[in-house]
Amino acid sequence: MFSKLKWQVVIITVTLALGVLLGGFNLYQNRILPEKIANDIKSSNNVQSADVSIGNSGYTASIKLKKVDNLMTAYKDIEKIVEKYPVKIDIKIGDNSNDKLDNLFYEDQFAIYQAIQNGDYIDMSKIIDKNGIEKGAKTNVYIDESNIYLSIYDGQNYLYKIIPRNTKGDVTDG
Repeated sequence: MFSKLKWQVVIITVTLALGVLLGGFNLYQNRILPEKIANDIKSSNNVQSADVSIGNSGYTASIKLKKVDNLMTAYKDIEKIVEKYPVKIDIKIGDNSNDKLDNLFYEDQFAIYQAIQNGDYIDMSKIIDKNGIEKGAKTNVYIDESNIYLSIYDGQNYLYKIIPRNTKGDVTDG
C-alpha cells in the first residue's frame, strides 16, 4: 500500500506540516499569548494600561497603574492574574512621578535599605512619613513577607516603588 509513495512527497509533506506547526506556535507565543495576558491585566480596576512583551527570560508586563490608595493590594491583584499563566512574567509597574517625588524617594531609600538590613520597619515608616510631610507629599507604606510597597503622592503625580525585602539593591520600577 505504501510502496508506491515517493519519498520526495513524504519529505515535502512532513516539512510543510512541521512548518505550519512551528509557525502556529510562534504566532501563539509572540502575538496571541502576550495580547491575552495584557487584556487580562487591563481588566483590573487599578490598571490604566498594560503591555506585554517577550523578554530574555520570559515575558515582561509593563503596567501603568491609576492613582491607587493601596499599592500592595493593587500589585497582589495583578499577581493573581499573572499567576494563571504557565509562563514566567516579570511585572514592571509604571507611575506618574515628578522630580519632587523622585528626590523624596532618593531620601527614603536610606531608611528603606537600613530597615531591610536591621528589620526595623517601624522606624522606616516614621522616617518616610516625616520626609513626606516636610516636603508636602502624602506617603503610604505597606509591607508583606516579600516586599515593601511605597506610594508617594503630590497632587496629580504619584510614585510607586516595590522593594523586595530579600534584596541586594533591586527595586521594581514604578
